[in-house]
Amino acid sequence: MIKHIIFDFDGTIVDSLDLSFYIYNELAAKFNYKPITREDMHILKNAPLKERFKAVGLPLYKIPKMTFEVMTLYNEGIKHLKAFDGINELLANLKNTGLNLSVLSSNSVNNITDFFENNNIVGFDNIISSNNLFGKHKTLKKFMKHNNLRPDEIIYVGDELRDVEACKKLAVKVIAVLWGFDPKNLLETGKPDYFATEPEDIYNFVTSF
Repeated sequence: MIKHIIFDFDGTIVDSLDLSFYIYNELAAKFNYKPITREDMHILKNAPLKERFKAVGLPLYKIPKMTFEVMTLYNEGIKHLKAFDGINELLANLKNTGLNLSVLSSNSVNNITDFFENNNIVGFDNIISSNNLFGKHKTLKKFMKHNNLRPDEIIYVGDELRDVEACKKLAVKVIAVLWGFDPKNLLETGKPDYFATEPEDIYNFVTSF
């Protein structure tokens, strides 16, 4: 029986693509990687995240050094961010079924909390930050152990291939949303359990168990 729904944040709950594009280019000169255009972004979205970094000359070892500045710039832009249409209604409907709701994201707890306060989003039982872009499965595993949750009691909702891959490592069901960062053709390579074209699809899948 499903007990817990865990959401990614950026690209799943919040429409932050434009802000992410701005932050990426804002830091390009300082960290010596290639800035991108909107056209570049459209092309790069079709490649896995590690390949995108390689294409612009951004070594993975530099990413931890960038985290503080990325999160600071993100927080400065939070006031301009909105949730995707239908998310508030989805969260309310899921909560009314008695399910527990959490967020597990590579973003900071502070940024997520500020966004929720600005947009009057309530209902989440936990907000968890995964410090490693490619280690989300480790954070998810730790969360499951701490809350005595089995893989078959969880559904994860995310918008990136790395979300799907993290869940597959733990045998957790995953819904891939199609309004976020990664396109469907890339998400399909990870074989998610379900695709959602609108938030209502998430509710329909979750309540089918």
